[in-house]
Amino acid sequence: MIKRALMGAAAVFIVACNSGPLQTADNSVGGATIVSTAQVPMAAATSSLTLDWGKKAQAGQVAIADVLTYGGSTPTITAPAGWQLIRDDSTATTRQSLYWHAIQANDPGELTWTFSQPVAAQGALVLLDNVAPGAPVDMSNVKTGTGGDVKSAGLTTTADGDLVLIFAATDFENAPILAPIASDMTAVVKQEQAPHQYWIVATWQAQNGATEETEFNFPQLFNWVAAQVAIKHGTH
Repeated sequence: MIKRALMGAAAVFIVACNSGPLQTADNSVGGATIVSTAQVPMAAATSSLTLDWGKKAQAGQVAIADVLTYGGSTPTITAPAGWQLIRDDSTATTRQSLYWHAIQANDPGELTWTFSQPVAAQGALVLLDNVAPGAPVDMSNVKTGTGGDVKSAGLTTTADGDLVLIFAATDFENAPILAPIASDMTAVVKQEQAPHQYWIVATWQAQNGATEETEFNFPQLFNWVAAQVAIKHGTH
């Protein structure tokens, strides 16, 4: 096992590379391409969350939504029509719900998730090109915790050239976040406004096989969720 560690002023971000398949920060393996991202800030006691993928979306692309809710309640979440749940993971105070959608020519740009009761919420969209149609998600896995370091569980991919996205969210960190991204990772989204912080980072895997966990090595006081999601590439 090979592990890389980069020092920051207040934290260390360790990215572990699997011993067989190569991982790279550059999409040199023909994997899915990250076209753009969009974020919405925290809203308190809201019954809905609206995300907008902007003008870059085209039919045949795939969007991934990261819907984050906080405060201990776990309301029923109703996604927009045509959005499929990847996974829904919770701690006592932090919930991360991930969805995917294959974009159609007549899709609206603004998408709204509704909650069965008011909750604090924020979120992000990641727009992807060159994604396998119909079933873009190869594998996913998650770790949750209270205190300690934020870690995402590894997974085992079944397809070569997967884009591996890591989604991490926490509700209260114990130090300023100055964690750098390791050389084989790309920062996709960084929302580091305390206390409700989250990150989406990416790597591409040349050959199918096991990935290791990633570790955001800064101490947490409360709860966190960290998931890995592997996305299969398309035909170009």
